[in-house]
Amino acid sequence: MRNLLITYTIILALGIGAMVTQIHYLANIAGFIGAIGLMLVFFKDRPDEETLSPEQQAHNKKMRRYWYIVFITGIVFSLIFGSLWNSHMGRMV
Repeated sequence: MRNLLITYTIILALGIGAMVTQIHYLANIAGFIGAIGLMLVFFKDRPDEETLSPEQQAHNKKMRRYWYIVFITGIVFSLIFGSLWNSHMGRMV
């Protein structure tokens, strides 16, 4: 849970920093973190369902859902404050 909160804090700080300072690179970094994190969580090998107790299965599902929310937040910040507010619309100039 601690890693989740640290990652969410970093993504929020980058997104809010991009909004306040108008530096779209910060939001693009948040989007990069979100995209890499989504790939890691989505393609991670999970233990077999029958080896885990129902409580562990529920906890793993809940944590996976939280990670998805955190990383999707980074991608949304990247789209809104990185790409759409960029005066050159993606050319990063």
